[in-house]
Amino acid sequence: MTLRKSLELFFSGVINSYSQIFFSNNKWFALLLILTSFIDPYAGLGGIVAVVVSNLFAYYIGLSPDNIRNGVYGFNSAMIGMVLGVYFKLSAESILILCMASLFSLLLTAAFLAWASKYGVPFMSFPFLICIWTVLLTTRTYSSLELSERGIYTINELWFLGGENLVGFYNFLNDPPIPQYMDVYLKSLGAIFFQYNLIAGVLIFAGMLIFSRISLVLSIVGFAIGYTYYKITGADFTQLQYSYIGFNFILSAIALGGFFLIPSPRSFLAVLLSIPLIALLIGACAYVLGMYQLPTYSLPFNIIVMLVLYVLQLRYVNYGPYLVQEQFFSPEKNLYSFLYRKERYYNQTYYHIHLPFFGEWKVSQGHSGNITHKGDWKEAWDFVVTDEQDKTWRSPGTNATDFYCYNLPVLSPQAGYVIKIEDTIDDNTIGGVDLEHNWGNTIIIKHGEDLYSKLNHIKKGSFKVKEGDYVYKGDVLATCGNSGRSPEPHIHFQLQVTPFVASKTIKYPISYYVSKKNDGYDFHSFDYPKEGETISRVAGTKLLKDAFYFIPGKSISWNFEGQIFEWEIFTNAYNQAYIYCRKTNSVAYFVNNDTLHYFTEFYGDKKSLLYYFYLGAHKILLGYYQNLEVNDLLPVEGFYSGPAKFFQDFIAPFYIFLKTKYVSRFVSVDDINHPQQIKLSSVAEVSAYGMENRKIEFELTLSVNKISLFTITEKGKKREAVCV
Repeated sequence: MTLRKSLELFFSGVINSYSQIFFSNNKWFALLLILTSFIDPYAGLGGIVAVVVSNLFAYYIGLSPDNIRNGVYGFNSAMIGMVLGVYFKLSAESILILCMASLFSLLLTAAFLAWASKYGVPFMSFPFLICIWTVLLTTRTYSSLELSERGIYTINELWFLGGENLVGFYNFLNDPPIPQYMDVYLKSLGAIFFQYNLIAGVLIFAGMLIFSRISLVLSIVGFAIGYTYYKITGADFTQLQYSYIGFNFILSAIALGGFFLIPSPRSFLAVLLSIPLIALLIGACAYVLGMYQLPTYSLPFNIIVMLVLYVLQLRYVNYGPYLVQEQFFSPEKNLYSFLYRKERYYNQTYYHIHLPFFGEWKVSQGHSGNITHKGDWKEAWDFVVTDEQDKTWRSPGTNATDFYCYNLPVLSPQAGYVIKIEDTIDDNTIGGVDLEHNWGNTIIIKHGEDLYSKLNHIKKGSFKVKEGDYVYKGDVLATCGNSGRSPEPHIHFQLQVTPFVASKTIKYPISYYVSKKNDGYDFHSFDYPKEGETISRVAGTKLLKDAFYFIPGKSISWNFEGQIFEWEIFTNAYNQAYIYCRKTNSVAYFVNNDTLHYFTEFYGDKKSLLYYFYLGAHKILLGYYQNLEVNDLLPVEGFYSGPAKFFQDFIAPFYIFLKTKYVSRFVSVDDINHPQQIKLSSVAEVSAYGMENRKIEFELTLSVNKISLFTITEKGKKREAVCV
């Protein structure tokens, strides 16, 4: 690793060690917290030294650079350094103890991290507690260490430095003319960084107001619950008013209300139920630890939060609160990302089931159809082919061969193993039915555990596969016939969880398809075809597929506003594909499943060309249909940060009034059969109660197998990026 990268690593590690204490990774918030820690300069200096020592040792013994960078190995040490800076006079001996404590903290942190990961719980600040108690117990026998006397003769020191005015200001800070609750709350905020004064609390309060409104609300709610509990029960109020142990309420509320759990009414309920338990523990811990003259610090917070999170993982039924699956180190980002994914991927299934035919077919009987789709077999479809007059046959219509769908290919809806074929039943005469062999000739395919597809009424002798074969999506299985309970040729199609011919149906969506309407087509994503709809698979268009064929190793260069931006395509360890812009250090993750190109995540510069491309090509259908629209959502976080978003954050766990919308549509094509140029447009917007807050319009021109021109228009200003 180069010197520059090493310095960047350690700088990030120091910064993030402080933001981690407040469940954040915002560097500006971290700098504010570091500033807060230096209200007591010795505490601030101790914290910095401890973090540097821990991270240097972690780097030396080869621990994870990512954990160093993210502050994982440093935040416990930062708290230890601040405590020792408060406790002891600055001396060579105290610095030595601080360094040893930092190393001990690192070892404990690495061990707790490995242990906690096995159970899917955070290791919290247990390393800090074990380490600081060990140091405080051990150093009682160290004669060369001197306890700090700062704060004992504060009034005298202040009088000497600034006279009556400075003493008056100090008294104001210690006993301000504000309600008791507010005074104790703000000082409890400062106590998180071992700064027992109003200034520290005000700085942290301002930091949360700027960087996380949900955390601010949770801190107030959590402290209010604990404060009220103390008042009602008559508990020892000095624990809150003098030791400011109430910071346990604040940290627990943020942790359970929005960091480890998705912010919601249920996460607030978890806070409401957990805070009184923490209050109980505070009293018990203060009594037991007081016997050894040890401070309680954050022990109640650690115990209750870890217990709650562990128990929530044991649930058989999850009605909420929902555990955060991907941590964004911000309650707002956790919430908005959760809602975005929940709505965007609604109904999406692990196995993508496709229509079992080529071309346009009509749903002659849908779910709960009034002919045969009833009871246990109601979640099924019947498909036929019709002409312009909605007839299924050509004259005279007396033979199976007169029907448009007869003998057309039947396709595999997804990859899997053929586990059952029935191929002994003759076709019926038109109008007749074979009630003895209800299902007719049948094929059943196993796609995964507890998921099978079944196709019926197949033409006898038309099977192209046999039992035991592995088939792929779109493989021809057989042809449409008229066997079984079938008065005229059609395909019966259903999904089921058992491998038998007469198995019950399950409701399972078709992944992607288009339905025909008077003036064009509608696109459907993980939907259920309805009776009477004329539907088809998405027919891919070569130009669209080539233009969005982003494979690892490919690079794309753009001339944008007089600068050249080069993008490169990579995949990560989880085989997720992404576009990387080296100049702006931005990353956009995407998926191309041969039907859709769509983006999933963006990290980096929100003013970069790559971010605009992430918005403009957020979801693109890879088959051309004139005027067809593809609708999607956008994550509000990052796309819009105006005043409405600021106020939205305060009530976001309960109500979202900002709505995002993305629409892409095909504009023109030069040749529908062999296109050499396609134009499509898209719009990304966010609004509140019908009032537009931000709107960006895009246009993509595809030619020569690539996206040749990308246009961005916002507030009347048009900018163009040309592919070079």
